Amino acid sequence: MNDIEVKKQKTIGVLSGIKNLPSIPKVVFEVTKLLNNPQTSASALAELISKDYGLTSRILTVANSPLYGIKRKVSSIEFAVLILGFQDIQSIVTALSLVDTINIVPGLNFDPAEFWTHSMVVGTAARGISQHMGFDFGGEAFVAGILHDIGELVIYNYFKKDFDRISKISAAEKISIIDSEIKVLGVSHQEVGRFLTDKWNLPEILCEAINYHHIPSKASVNKKFVSTIHLVDYMTHRLGIASSNRDKDFVLDASILDTLNFPSEEALDNFIVDYEEMFKVTAESLKI
Repeated sequence: MNDIEVKKQKTIGVLSGIKNLPSIPKVVFEVTKLLNNPQTSASALAELISKDYGLTSRILTVANSPLYGIKRKVSSIEFAVLILGFQDIQSIVTALSLVDTINIVPGLNFDPAEFWTHSMVVGTAARGISQHMGFDFGGEAFVAGILHDIGELVIYNYFKKDFDRISKISAAEKISIIDSEIKVLGVSHQEVGRFLTDKWNLPEILCEAINYHHIPSKASVNKKFVSTIHLVDYMTHRLGIASSNRDKDFVLDASILDTLNFPSEEALDNFIVDYEEMFKVTAESLKI
């Protein structure tokens, strides 16, 4: 067993032994239970969600952001339920509630506001852009987009000294954060995120998107889905809008050109530039 594999086994062992890893929030179970009842009405679902003012406010912000793809002004949760449908609302509630389970404070090498703004923009854009490209991913694209970097939060919260070492090694040796993560922990934030989403028992399509959002060519369940998350993540860096400082060396996986039916890199670049204004407005509306 080589050094990287030894470190990987140690990291997984530590993760497995952590007793206070975040669990699925109560509101997700309540919404799911309600939706499992065929008699549930839009007003009943809206009433449940409306009990949480913070969640209500964020759902409306997401629904009204330009990149999410809704053409009409969404002014109430009940209208949001009617226009988005139960499945999309469930996805939004799940994603926003899960990110609330991890409490973090700013650190020398980590800015929570930057992280969440990036995650929210990627989630919102993933849903809207996948729809524009003709893919029927619905709310699952939003969930995957918001949670794609969740492994970074786990490393920051539970491997604090290693998190700082990763940043220092990346800067000193001029290597990517992912390469530095593997050097220090034996795994990247992608694999750590996969560990958490497995714990949450999320659908495999979401787990795979989180596990391969930097390398969608390795996906097997739904390559188009993972490639879309990769594309939108890349777009924030290409446009310099709501990008993550820890992904400043983001490398485009060229396999997405064929997967997403782009005839050339030039066509992809033109596609990205066309979204610049929408990214700006969305980033501002979702800014944490």
